[in-house]
Amino acid sequence: MLYTVVSEYDIFFSRSPSRNYLDVSGGKLEYIGKGKNKKIVGLFSTDPSMYLRADYQPGKTIK
Repeated sequence: MLYTVVSEYDIFFSRSPSRNYLDVSGGKLEYIGKGKNKKIVGLFSTDPSMYLRADYQPGKTIK
């Protein structure tokens, strides 16, 4: 526990990686990284079956 007038966000600052979006058929993929190192962090879709696809799971690399 810290007793300070300084905001906790100023003390424990961490920069989050920039997020990018890729249009896919039926939705959008959210990913981080560039080039061949694009890693999926999220999926936005109204089609429930897209969430079951193994190639759209978080942590997978975009080909």
